[in-house]
Amino acid sequence: MHRKLAESLSTLHRIHRQIADVRDRLQRGPKQIRVAEGTVATAEAGVAQAKENYKQAKMAADEKQLQLRQRETRIKDLQVKLNTANNNKEYQLLKDQIAADLQANSVLSDEILEALERMDELQAAIKVAEETLAKTKEELGRVRQRVDNQQQELETQLARVTQELQAAEDLLPEDFKPEYLRLAKSMGQDALAPVDAGCCGGCFQTLTPQTIDQLLLDKPIFCKSCGRLLYVADEK
Repeated sequence: MHRKLAESLSTLHRIHRQIADVRDRLQRGPKQIRVAEGTVATAEAGVAQAKENYKQAKMAADEKQLQLRQRETRIKDLQVKLNTANNNKEYQLLKDQIAADLQANSVLSDEILEALERMDELQAAIKVAEETLAKTKEELGRVRQRVDNQQQELETQLARVTQELQAAEDLLPEDFKPEYLRLAKSMGQDALAPVDAGCCGGCFQTLTPQTIDQLLLDKPIFCKSCGRLLYVADEK
């Protein structure tokens, strides 16, 4: 038996799936770009944070160096006063203060050395962050170029299969075509489903023998469960 409607619906379903696939791939391209842009933004934030860490460390080191210079100046002043002390008590107090400041300066010098070493590490971290940023920008450029090339090809494919869809739709019986178009507009590729082992291929609802008979007679039948337009595909 020649089943013209079933063949047409099978062809339409195939084309709808092709269109859905192409559109999905078209949407994937911009998503890939957004992911790459997000990676660049993260890398930029990493560079900014690395520079801020270095800035804060430098400010702390500068503050310690200023404290060291101020205390060294005070030690010199105390040494002058030591030489002109009026009595032993004043002399001893000045001597003790000088010793305490010298000890504090020793500790401060060690802290400054550690701070300078930390600054070297942070400066190296800036370089690494900047290198990472450069790589992510290069990758973003490659992604954009690849997606741009793919988008053009996919747009061409979409135009072609859309024309195929229209040509296939033009072959449908006029009394049935409006109902199909309404369903296709609202459901896309899910508007149709093949019969699979006596069930709707979309929702897997078991079909009655009467429904199967109507389909074999090439009648337009909708699944009572999901509303899809059913067809019996040719077995090859």
